[in-house]
Amino acid sequence: MARANHPSDRTVAETAWLYYIKGLNQGEIAKKMNLSRPTVVTYLRLARERQIVGVKISGMHFRVNELADALCEKFGLESAFVVPEEINAAETMQQVCEATAQFLPDFVAPGDTLGVSWGQTVSFVSERVPWWPIQNLVVRQLIGSLANPLLPTCESCTTEIARRLSAQCINLNAPAVCSEAGLAERLRAEPIIAEQLTHLKDCNKAIYSLSPCTEDTHVVQFNIATKTDIADYVAKGAVGIIAGRFIDAEGAPVLGDLDRRMIGADQEALRNMSGLLVVSGLNKHAATHAALRGGYVTHAVLDLALAEALVNDAPSA
Repeated sequence: MARANHPSDRTVAETAWLYYIKGLNQGEIAKKMNLSRPTVVTYLRLARERQIVGVKISGMHFRVNELADALCEKFGLESAFVVPEEINAAETMQQVCEATAQFLPDFVAPGDTLGVSWGQTVSFVSERVPWWPIQNLVVRQLIGSLANPLLPTCESCTTEIARRLSAQCINLNAPAVCSEAGLAERLRAEPIIAEQLTHLKDCNKAIYSLSPCTEDTHVVQFNIATKTDIADYVAKGAVGIIAGRFIDAEGAPVLGDLDRRMIGADQEALRNMSGLLVVSGLNKHAATHAALRGGYVTHAVLDLALAEALVNDAPSA
């Protein structure tokens, strides 16, 4: 078998060390290790594939300074990253998720406990997080599990982020929503589940997206809520949904029957975490504005059009 095709991890790591740490070029490494230059290229590729080397783009690459600064000033954010628009909404959303994924290892620190929400956007982020170990990081699931394993659930998002950051993963062993409030209450009282819910308060940071209160919102698509549920919450003033929880235009909790049937972090718990919001699309303007005003967000990654709308149209917080 060719050495280039089946090198040991030690040899691959030595090549990566010379290239990334010592600063030797590929020709110098080839001469030093008695290899061909194409073999060096192969070893550097294997270093990434075997997760010997993690590559992370600085989050500052995605920052549009003027708009980001305006968002931080208006809403009291610690940081904001504004992603230029692509050729269509889907491509723009993908770039917002990519920027969030690259920023996530900088958002968390050793010893943190990160709460993870769910949905398509958070799932896209989880799949793009670089392999970047964070010491003593704990990643917790913010809402219970869904039955369909094909959906981008909170459980799958939590597991993937923990895997990529070499963190301890703690899933919430309970359904996200029960058929009736009494059953949810009994489950929340079960010692194992009660302990897990108590430990959600350990989360000092969280990552989530949000959605507007429309009939096609993700909580309807995931069968957590019905269109009738959405209409009931809208009638009470709800404009946005964060981790399955409803908020009004000021970010205040809007409570209803669904809250009594859900198992997971509530609005108060979310507010007590430093929140990383990833969001794209002008259709989420009102919901994003509500989350910013309500104190759920300390760091935000969003697209240019949405950032401009928030800075120009929203009143000061």
